Formats: sequence, C-alpha cells, structure tokens
Amino acid sequence: MKIEYLRDHIGFARTVAKWLHDEFVCGIRDDISYEYVLSSILECNKQALPIRLVALTEGKCAGTASLVFNDLKCRDYTPWLAALYVEAGHRNQGIGLLLIDAVKDIARQLGYDKLYLRTEHASGYYRKLGWEFVETCIDSFNLQPDVFVTELG
Repeated sequence: MKIEYLRDHIGFARTVAKWLHDEFVCGIRDDISYEYVLSSILECNKQALPIRLVALTEGKCAGTASLVFNDLKCRDYTPWLAALYVEAGHRNQGIGLLLIDAVKDIARQLGYDKLYLRTEHASGYYRKLGWEFVETCIDSFNLQPDVFVTELG
C-alpha cells in the first residue's frame, strides 16, 4: 500500500471523481454533475492547496483524501481534511487511517498547526482517532455537519 499524490497518478482522476460524486454529491446536490466534480479533482497540486492523494495497492486505486483550504463555506477554519473515501472492497484494512495520516503530515509540512474536518456520519470514527469536536452547524445545503479539529504539533 502506497499513498501518492493524485497529480502523479492523474489516470485515476475519473475513478476518484466517480467515488466522490456518488458518495458526497448524489442526493444532496443534484445540480452538480460528475463532470464538475472531475474538473475539481483535476485541480490538484503537490505543494499548494488543494492537494489530493490516492491510496494505491497492486496498481489499483483503493481510496482518496484531500487537503483543501475550506470544506465548509460558513466557517473560516483552514485547512481541511476532505473527501476521504475508501473503495468498498478495501475498507477495514487501515487505508483510511493511512490517508488521514498522510494529509496530516502534508499539512504539517506546509506550516499548519491544526487540521479540520466535517462529517455528517462518521463522528464516532474521528472521536476514536482523537479528533476534538468543535461544533455542529448548518451548512448552505441544510446539512448539519459535525466539525472536528486536530492539533498537528
């Protein structure tokens, strides 16, 4: 298992865009197309936000995560762990944790001392990992995400 920059494996962009569209957009923002998600995914860097990562195993993409400037427009926190997704056949193998750790390392290298995330369904997971609950708010799509923070020290 390797965690790499999507920029270096851009051939997986369509796979990542499909995962993220299906998981985080369909049924929530039906006005956002797969093509729009793909164009956003293709905006990826290695030294400046947004940074998108992929988990690779045996030449296949098993998961993804991003480091972005803001993942919750109604808050000014920055930066954010965003778009964490592990393909169903690769779950419960520690890939999500590897992706989270890689995003934390990159944020630290870029000089950030905190990292935020939002979740509507996985608060328990992040609490177990030691993330600190900040607040529950209402976003522009009428979702009620929990916001968490971790110190990068």
